[in-house]
Amino acid sequence: MKNTAAVVRKLLIQSKIKTKSPLRIGSGTDDGITDILILKDKHDNCFIPGTSVAGVLRTEIEDLYGIEAADFLFGCIGDDEGNQSMINISDIVLKNANIIYRDGVAIDYVTGTGIDGAKYDYEAVERGAKGTLDIEVTVRAAAENSKLKDNFIWKHEQFKKDGDFIADMLASIADILTSGINVGSLTAKGYGKIAAKDPVKIYDFNFAGNKAADNWLNWLQTGKLPAQAAYTADVKEALLPEDDFVMTLACALRSSLLIREDISEEESKKYEERKQRISSVQMKSIDDYVIPGTSIKGVLRNAAFRILMALSDGNETSADLFLSNLMGYANEKTGKAQKSRLFTEETYISEKDVQKILHSRNRIDRFTGGTIDAALFTDIPVWQNDKNLAPIIFKITIKNCTEAEAGLLLLLLKEIWFGNINIGSGKAVGRGILYGRKCSIAYKTQTYCISSENGFKINGSKEQLENYVKALAGELNGK
Repeated sequence: MKNTAAVVRKLLIQSKIKTKSPLRIGSGTDDGITDILILKDKHDNCFIPGTSVAGVLRTEIEDLYGIEAADFLFGCIGDDEGNQSMINISDIVLKNANIIYRDGVAIDYVTGTGIDGAKYDYEAVERGAKGTLDIEVTVRAAAENSKLKDNFIWKHEQFKKDGDFIADMLASIADILTSGINVGSLTAKGYGKIAAKDPVKIYDFNFAGNKAADNWLNWLQTGKLPAQAAYTADVKEALLPEDDFVMTLACALRSSLLIREDISEEESKKYEERKQRISSVQMKSIDDYVIPGTSIKGVLRNAAFRILMALSDGNETSADLFLSNLMGYANEKTGKAQKSRLFTEETYISEKDVQKILHSRNRIDRFTGGTIDAALFTDIPVWQNDKNLAPIIFKITIKNCTEAEAGLLLLLLKEIWFGNINIGSGKAVGRGILYGRKCSIAYKTQTYCISSENGFKINGSKEQLENYVKALAGELNGK
């Protein structure tokens, strides 16, 4: 009788991973000053738990192949029966991890102002930290005869012809890791983006072959991988469910930009020598200027609420319900919460594309209209050097997007494109105004390209885009 529990095959991934945006995986503790501290191991190293990576990859596999495939690969617990996970994912210990501090405040999107007592501070690992990810898949004899392959959704032709559905799923994981995933908290606001340094490779040890066992033992003893990989990731065509709405928008900066950050002590001394007192500077991430995903998400939410209120004739309940379903919510009184399906990414602006300019102003007495003595203050925003370029790139994704939600994002695109949305501080003095230059959209197997070059052009069905906006208006008004 054949032993169905016998190990017949091993598939292996070993990849160098790099953080592409700030990472926040909290330890659940604070130090009395900072509200959230970063998770560290006993050697004081920041790390990404394998469970965090596994959770994200399981969701990705479920989106691409269905829940049965995710249960097959990652295991499940049922009422009567379940199955053991085939996949083992290591922790990623991060080297050269630099701890940064950021803060946030909850915004009342009706008034557009901060909520009292809702400011918080937290640690994060700055982008650029590196580590190694190991993934090992153990295939037992019973798994190869699974009924899963009868209705399998194939993503890779090279495995379809051999009926190798296990390798097909692992190849998708290799593709996903190469393009990047988000782990930890605040992922809907661009945090926790990690990606492989090089295209991820899969190594296949099929013990039915003559040398597979020797190669596996050699790997265990020396860490030396076979010369030939079974698969190398290819992400030319992103693996996305067709119901995901993905928009990439390139913008130019019409005015100055200031996402406030306290000036460093060293830089502050230089200005003090010139008898200049600097209040704040544009936020940076390593050598680039940054627009945090938290700022982008907040601006989008506020603008979306205004649009929904206008389309629903001021029905705040309808607007709030639509927005909560899309962007998530947390109700402390009821304990109910829902994750956001709208994801933004951090936007990085190269130093070569902008320049710092000192901007001094006086505080004004609102009663007299005159200046307040000794209330001169100076900020250092940035201005775009070449107005013909579009160095500010926003990427916005809606998971499982409805046509009405696609319509809302198109209206948000219009507001940004024509400079009706300010981002950052100093809105009252005209800061943070953008205008669109180029936008690409992918949704329901269709692609669209919008460009301002030589006039306003749309490549793709204009009628279909208009139908999405009509779907939004219809849903809000019960039609």
